[in-house]
Amino acid sequence: MGKFGLMAGTAAIALLTASSAQAAVGKSDTATKDNGAATVVSGQVQTAQNTMSSQGSAATTADLEARVRALEESLATRDERAQSDRTRLSTLEQQYNYASWTFDNGRPVIATGDGRFTMGVRVRFQSDFAAFSQDSTHPAGFAGPSDLSSGAVVRRAYFGVEGKAYNDFAYEFRLNAGGSNGGSAGASGVPAAGEGDPLLNKAVVTYTGIPNWHFNVGIIEPAFMFEGTTSSASLMFLERPEIDNIAADTFGAGDSRRGIEIGWAKTDALWAGDNLTATATFSGQKTGSSANHGNGGDENTQVLGRITERLWTNGLSNIQVGVSGAKVLNSGSTTGAGGGSQAINLQDRPEVRVDGTRLISTGGIAAKTADMFAVDLGGNIDNFFLGGEYAQFTLDRQCGAITAANNAVCASSTSVIDHPTFSGWYVEGSWIITGETKAYSPSAINNEVGGFNAPVPSRPFSFSGDSWGAFELVARYSNTDLNWHTNQAASTSQLAGVLGGQEQVIALGLNWYLNRNVRIMIDDNIIKVKKGTAAIPNRDGQDINVIGVRLQFAN
Repeated sequence: MGKFGLMAGTAAIALLTASSAQAAVGKSDTATKDNGAATVVSGQVQTAQNTMSSQGSAATTADLEARVRALEESLATRDERAQSDRTRLSTLEQQYNYASWTFDNGRPVIATGDGRFTMGVRVRFQSDFAAFSQDSTHPAGFAGPSDLSSGAVVRRAYFGVEGKAYNDFAYEFRLNAGGSNGGSAGASGVPAAGEGDPLLNKAVVTYTGIPNWHFNVGIIEPAFMFEGTTSSASLMFLERPEIDNIAADTFGAGDSRRGIEIGWAKTDALWAGDNLTATATFSGQKTGSSANHGNGGDENTQVLGRITERLWTNGLSNIQVGVSGAKVLNSGSTTGAGGGSQAINLQDRPEVRVDGTRLISTGGIAAKTADMFAVDLGGNIDNFFLGGEYAQFTLDRQCGAITAANNAVCASSTSVIDHPTFSGWYVEGSWIITGETKAYSPSAINNEVGGFNAPVPSRPFSFSGDSWGAFELVARYSNTDLNWHTNQAASTSQLAGVLGGQEQVIALGLNWYLNRNVRIMIDDNIIKVKKGTAAIPNRDGQDINVIGVRLQFAN
């Protein structure tokens, strides 16, 4: 029983021990299983986290790569745009210096890409023919010309260039191979046969940088008197009226004058539609001539000016009034080492230049100074034009041989003893049959400021187009009186009167504008000259008829 009890106890203890061990093993297995599961879960979480981290890293790299690619593309686009801009700017810079040719109404013009520099080629050619018919019989003692020369002459043959530089400066250079009664005077002043115009016709630099103003310096053609502000390419007749020619020659207003001119012009200056202009000039002698510039003397010098006001306009029609004035400061010296004699001669041809004879002339009057004034009124109503002008010339005649013993005012030979005064006027009109109007020039840097120019044909001549250009009928009456105190005889106290003569010209004409560059003119001048001596006032008077024809090209 004891052994059985011991064995039973031992067995029980063994069972209890085994049971405890099994329980411990079970717990241990459970814990191990739990720990393994946790480990697995933790690994899975870590793996998931690692996977997510890897996926996030991959996503971030892809985004960066996309952003880099977009940035590269943007930079490439910007580079392309910059290259395009550089190409465009380079092209513009190249074009800046490139010159382009254009034809402005038949005038070749070359200009830089920015338009700051231009140069145009100007050509003007006028070929005149005239046939004179005059009285065959004359009174006894007749001393006037009895056989004026019919023939032809190249009246003008201009070739020159004009343009602008740096926008604010303009220039014009012009040579003339034509002239009155022969051709160009060249460098010597007077050609071998006949009387010519200076070869250097114009060489002027103009500043235009101040609005409404212009300043001309060089060899200029001043703006002066009514017809003097009309271009020679736009004249209604072959020549300007006699009073305009006399003023131009004597008072420094002709072309080829060395001088300085200041001009101002403004539209709507005083009221809507008006046009106010003013010019002032200081001029000397013509180029290519030594006349009135002798040894020991001074060059002849003049001051002159003109003011015009357009009173009314409707765009096509215009009415203008003008005033001109001039003074000879020094008529120049012709002979003598001590200054020589001062002389002024008022004279002109009968409004045609084929024959150089002056039918009226005061002859040389001893005068250092002189002055003049002129008033004009003109305008167009549609295709009708009417204008006129009056001028008066006064010379300050010197005493000469008359001394103080005979005349109280004659302190010396150069003292002024009297003031011979002469005058002239004209009225002219035109009717443009084909309906065009004369072009009004409100402002210009040359002498065409405030002037009326030729019409532009609306249908240029062409056989294929059945068009004939424009036709204009013109008429003018002019009266110039170069007589003064014709009955005044010379004595020890006074000088004789002046018998320069009186000339009346009725001019009728037809102008055919084939196009704006080519024109044919036909004039019939009916001339009456009254000239003679104090005893026989009309001894040298006569009636003359002149048929004149001109072919002109001008651009």
